[in-house]
Amino acid sequence: MKFEQLVGAVIHDLKNQLQALLDYEQEAIARIPKRYHNHLLPILQRTNRLKNDTMQMVSLFRLEQRDHFPMDDAWPRDTVSDAIEATSLQFPTLSFSNDIDDDCQAFYNETLLHLALVTLISNSAQAGATQIRLSADDSEGLTLCLEDNGHGFDEAVLSGDKDTTKTEGTGLGLYFVQLIAEHHKLGEEHGRVTLTNRKEGGAKVCIHLP
Repeated sequence: MKFEQLVGAVIHDLKNQLQALLDYEQEAIARIPKRYHNHLLPILQRTNRLKNDTMQMVSLFRLEQRDHFPMDDAWPRDTVSDAIEATSLQFPTLSFSNDIDDDCQAFYNETLLHLALVTLISNSAQAGATQIRLSADDSEGLTLCLEDNGHGFDEAVLSGDKDTTKTEGTGLGLYFVQLIAEHHKLGEEHGRVTLTNRKEGGAKVCIHLP
């Protein structure tokens, strides 16, 4: 077995083990008295974050290996709902608004877009956001936008001089989202990501898929 294959297998097994651990923790917290929940919740939240980070590692590895992520018809509102559910445990104080129409439809890899949204939601929470709004437009390809009420992007990030100014975490979040967008292509057109700051304060990230 090649070294790259071994690394991929280890990361994949780690993801499965973390998911099993998360399931055990959720079962345990459902069985114990509520007065003890505040002691277990931080453990549950950390496990959930590790699971999401490991999913990111698996996808980064597969993208780097030029692995195939099949595209299919998908519904952005459902993808967003799944991403909200995946992050609500880790960030219970976040308030979400899923403003995507039920009939909004596009062609993309749902696993990758789900991971991109989880990454963006986590970035917003770490930037101090308490409210997140998600919207989409499928009139030409798909434009999926996330807006928050955090402190917004630093000028160095908006200008492209830096990928991040975070002092904790890997700082690879936006780079990962960009890779996911670029993986979606139609002919010579590739997906892309745009970053702006909202006039009323906060950040806005849009994923544009062809």
